[in-house]
Amino acid sequence: MKAVTVAVLAAFVVTLTTVQGLEIDWIITGKPLAEECIAPGEEAVFNWVAKYHNVEEVDAAGYEDCSGFTNTAGVTGPYTFTSQAPGTYYFVCGVGGHCAGGKQKIKITVDPSC
Repeated sequence: MKAVTVAVLAAFVVTLTTVQGLEIDWIITGKPLAEECIAPGEEAVFNWVAKYHNVEEVDAAGYEDCSGFTNTAGVTGPYTFTSQAPGTYYFVCGVGGHCAGGKQKIKITVDPSC
């Protein structure tokens, strides 16, 4: 019984220490969120409360000037992004002036070295 308890506890500890992914507090901060890096297949989860935001993927120019999206409706979060393809991905909030005025945007790099 003692060995089983130790094995279960060890499995629990391993589970806690090997959680993969990125949790993003998708809020208005007045400046772009810090750039992040995830490995291919790893999840980036955008978290927010109620229907105050959305997540729109745009190109580099759209990221810079908050353009390139048509969805301006707020939705209930979270939103999960996963990609197997290395590269830089750009996300903005399309609701109201959240991107242009509140700088609610983030760059995420997908790279095996992350």
